[in-house]
Amino acid sequence: MYIEREREIALLKKFYEDRDKRVAVVYGRKGMGKSTLLRNFAKDKNSVYFAAYATTDTEELRLFARALNQEDAKDIKRIMEEIILMAKEDDNPAVVVIDNYPDFVKADPSFEKTLYEYVVGEWKKYPIKLIICGDSFLSMDKILFGKKTLWKDYPFYQIQVGSMSFREARNFFKSEYPEEQLFLWAMTGAIPFHLDKITELSVDEAMVETFFESRRGGHMLPEEIMGIELREMAYYNRMLQTLAKGLQRVNQISDVVGKPKDVVVPYMNTLMQIGMVDKETVITEKTNRKKTRYSIVNMCDLFWFKYVADHIDLYYKGATEDLKTVILTDVSEYLQEAFIRLSKEYLVTTAADGRMPFTIDEIGNWWLNDEETGTSEGFDIVALGKCEGKDCTIYGRCYFNDKPIEIHELKELIELTKKVERGGDVFYIIFSSEGFNENAKTVAATIKNIMLVTLDDVVKM
Repeated sequence: MYIEREREIALLKKFYEDRDKRVAVVYGRKGMGKSTLLRNFAKDKNSVYFAAYATTDTEELRLFARALNQEDAKDIKRIMEEIILMAKEDDNPAVVVIDNYPDFVKADPSFEKTLYEYVVGEWKKYPIKLIICGDSFLSMDKILFGKKTLWKDYPFYQIQVGSMSFREARNFFKSEYPEEQLFLWAMTGAIPFHLDKITELSVDEAMVETFFESRRGGHMLPEEIMGIELREMAYYNRMLQTLAKGLQRVNQISDVVGKPKDVVVPYMNTLMQIGMVDKETVITEKTNRKKTRYSIVNMCDLFWFKYVADHIDLYYKGATEDLKTVILTDVSEYLQEAFIRLSKEYLVTTAADGRMPFTIDEIGNWWLNDEETGTSEGFDIVALGKCEGKDCTIYGRCYFNDKPIEIHELKELIELTKKVERGGDVFYIIFSSEGFNENAKTVAATIKNIMLVTLDDVVKM
């Protein structure tokens, strides 16, 4: 099922309509729907879509020629000339998509050299829009953005394709229950490859399809994705398992994996480079290196390393029911993290739509570390923005539990904000999966800068 990606389509349209932009680079991890996105974008235009293949130079040329409805091509220059003819025959820009670009380059390095020469030379005379696409972050970076590449000084228009927004992903959900929609969104990571497989499935069936049936292959689990980019998997896997347990600081990771901190950091940097891990600093203290922590970017990967990788023996034995029991007895912590992330998306979306009394410039978090206990105290969400042209700060707490929120949770949030050195207007937001007691509603109704948001509100964003 194809769901149009609002953000990515808007960026592609901007590229298409901008006369000064000639080459776009579209990248992102495997399974994000990049190829589907580009095929649908190009289909109603004067275009050629070519998916390169890991093969020989002559076969690559033959496949490229066929994409142009040509029988064959003796050399790459003939293909470049055919694209010029495309541009001459239509008043609209000619869109040329080369997917799996690293395979195109590997087939024969001269292909890229010739393509580059035409882009900076002969093609400049014509309205030709080139879109280069690839899965591998490291390969794309090495080929296109490195200091020694042909393209090192070229002004690319870059589009990173990531997970779908919740508003896009919910079109795939069979369930209408907010809790189940949250679980499906998190478990699939809003990755189109996974979403497309669970459209008609219940939550239980979707879990089996996404993870447990992957022993048959073809499910693109995290190790498969990382295997495209990395060689040594052992320590990367162990570090991701450590992050999934909530140990997010360098010294904590170092203790668990048995590697010194100056070794852990380069591993984390590599995981950040391929989009598996994100580094977070306190939103009001960007330069404070003591307040740095890491997290797994995608909730699907977090699910895998929190539950399945931690019980890989059950997975390999095919003990699906035992593994599901382990997960479901410990799923509240995972859903709490999912609720925080979805609440952030809700806050950004509603503020951008003008449904909040403020705009958001930056969203993140703030916390205090307790070095003795290794714990942290903070918020779930902190955003910096503007209200009526003045600076404001938005503090949020998220509660995914089985009881309505009382007034004391509001007081705790307000009290904690006194520890943050930040001027301007202040807004307090409580997100709750089970709603709010009347005393909390009464306080929020009388004080304009306190907002109460339910899970039902969030999934209807």
